[in-house]
Amino acid sequence: MVRLLIVGPNGNMGRALVRAAASTPDIDLTGGVGPKGRDYIGVDLGLLVGLGNHLGAQVFDNIERVIDESDVVLECTKPAVSITVLEACLDHRKAFATGTTGFSEEQVTRMRCAGDKIPVLQAANGSPIVHLLYELVRLVSREVGNEADVDIVEMHGSTKIDAPSGTAIEIAEIIADTLGLDLDRVAEYGRRGPGQRESESIQYSSIRSGGTPSTHRVIFGFQNERLELTHYTYNTDAFAEGLIEGALFVADQDGGFYTLRDAFEDR
Repeated sequence: MVRLLIVGPNGNMGRALVRAAASTPDIDLTGGVGPKGRDYIGVDLGLLVGLGNHLGAQVFDNIERVIDESDVVLECTKPAVSITVLEACLDHRKAFATGTTGFSEEQVTRMRCAGDKIPVLQAANGSPIVHLLYELVRLVSREVGNEADVDIVEMHGSTKIDAPSGTAIEIAEIIADTLGLDLDRVAEYGRRGPGQRESESIQYSSIRSGGTPSTHRVIFGFQNERLELTHYTYNTDAFAEGLIEGALFVADQDGGFYTLRDAFEDR
C-alpha cells in the first residue's frame, strides 16, 4: 500500500487526482495540502471533490503536518510551488511526483539533481494515450519526417499559463531527436508575418480558449498531401489515472529521475 499526499487538491487536476487515487486499491490517501486561509482546510478529501463520502484524509495548510505519514507526494500546481514541495520531499526523504508544466531549465535541473537523493517523476502529460501518440509521432518522423514541414498545434483553456504546452515540447523533442536535429535551432514559436518558413523548422502554435482541457495536433505537411495525428481529451481524468500509476511506480524506486514512459514500460 502506497501512502499518497496530494498537493493542490482543490484545483481541476487536484480533484481528478483525488478521485483517481480513491478508486485505486493500492493507494492510501493520507491527506491534501492547500494554501493557508482557504475555506476547505480541514475538510475531508472525499467531501471536497464530491465523492459524497469520507476518505479519512483531510486537507492541511502545512505540508510539514502530514508529509511524514506519506510515501509519495504528488502535485499538479505551478512551478514555484512544485519546487517548494520538492524541497520538503528532500528534507523528509519522500518520493516526489509532478504533473506540473512550464518549468524553467534551472528548475528541471534542480529536479534532476534531487533524483540523486530521492525518487523524482516528472510528467508533462499523464495520459497513457498521449504516450501512444508519442510512439506514433516517432514512427512517422522516422519514416517520412525529413520530407515534411512539421507543425504542432495545441489548445488549452484560457487559464493555462505556459505556452507551448509541456506535451507540445515533448512531441517536438521526439521529432528533433528522431531526425537528428537541434531543437533549439529549428524550433519556432508563434511565427507571424510574411516570409517563407525555414527548412527543417518545427513550428508551435498555441491557442488558449474557454475551458478546453487539452488538444494536440501534429501536422506533417508534404507538397501534395498531409498527415495529421491528433489527441483530444474530454476532461482532466484522462491525465489523473496515468499520474497515479506514476506515483505507484516512483514509490518502488530508491532514487533517480523518471518520466511516465518509465512507469508505463514497467507494467
